[in-house]
Amino acid sequence: MNRITNSIITNKFVRLIEENHQEIIEHFMNDVLRNKKTVAYRKMDPNDLYEIGIRVYRELSRWVERGLPKEEVKEYYTKLGKIRHNEGVPASQFFQALVLLKRHMWLFVKKQLENEMTDYKQALEVSDRVVLFFDRAAYYMLTGYEEETGKKW
Repeated sequence: MNRITNSIITNKFVRLIEENHQEIIEHFMNDVLRNKKTVAYRKMDPNDLYEIGIRVYRELSRWVERGLPKEEVKEYYTKLGKIRHNEGVPASQFFQALVLLKRHMWLFVKKQLENEMTDYKQALEVSDRVVLFFDRAAYYMLTGYEEETGKKW
């Protein structure tokens, strides 16, 4: 795919997420607050959970557009891992919450683009950047969590 096509698809993806983040986050929140794999989140203030969702999608948009440095991802998610540790949230549950955040975004994008095969196929190419963002976020959250437990490998 050439650079111009990639830019058009990237812009469309980012616009789709930014314009519909509330709907996506609401589906995510309904899932995470009812999911048996994320029971610790039921104690969390729903407004805090919503704000985290907004921040993740905002940062994801910047990342996909190549405007968010890796160090910012590292700093925020390491800190978030430490916060979850101090709140007593098991690592498996905050990891699952991040997985659900990613899943609900992709379900929404898929639904929006399923009738536009060309755009859908090109959007899959953007997925590499999205997957890398969530993988790094998860890694740094777990790193922060482990730092908080005092384990040094």
